[in-house]
Amino acid sequence: MEKIIDELVRIMTEEIKAFNKLLATLKAKQKAIVEGEIEKLKVQVKNEEKIIKETASLEKIRQEQTQILAEQLMMKTGNPKLSEIIEKVEEKYAQRLTEQRDLLKTLLEKIQHLNASNQFLINYSLKFIEDNLRLLSNAQNQTTFYAKNGERQNAFNKQIILDKEI
Repeated sequence: MEKIIDELVRIMTEEIKAFNKLLATLKAKQKAIVEGEIEKLKVQVKNEEKIIKETASLEKIRQEQTQILAEQLMMKTGNPKLSEIIEKVEEKYAQRLTEQRDLLKTLLEKIQHLNASNQFLINYSLKFIEDNLRLLSNAQNQTTFYAKNGERQNAFNKQIILDKEI
């Protein structure tokens, strides 16, 4: 059982490293968004995708190891939670697993928070661009004129983008 727990701790350590890399990538992504650096943003998105694939692979391995450990502890099969396993193992193993689990949870919370911040920044940037385009395009301008019969008619101007430096 010790061998499986050691392997589980090793995998969780790898997950922690991957999540730290993801956190750093998300911070770099946020900086690129704020500074409007599209090329840097593209690089960070590619890095993020690569790290996410790595974490998904590690998670699958961790779940397999958790399943094996649950079977050895004669727990019900299925998808046992790490907290359930921690309750069943000896104290020395429980402490190691608890530390790793808590660190993973903390990192995931930071990642979720940073993702939400980045999403807000992207949405804000898009709204800002859309609003500026709307202001510059004169899309809402109408010209009123009278027809031969004296009735008012509205003509919509075509969208015009200004080519001016301010």
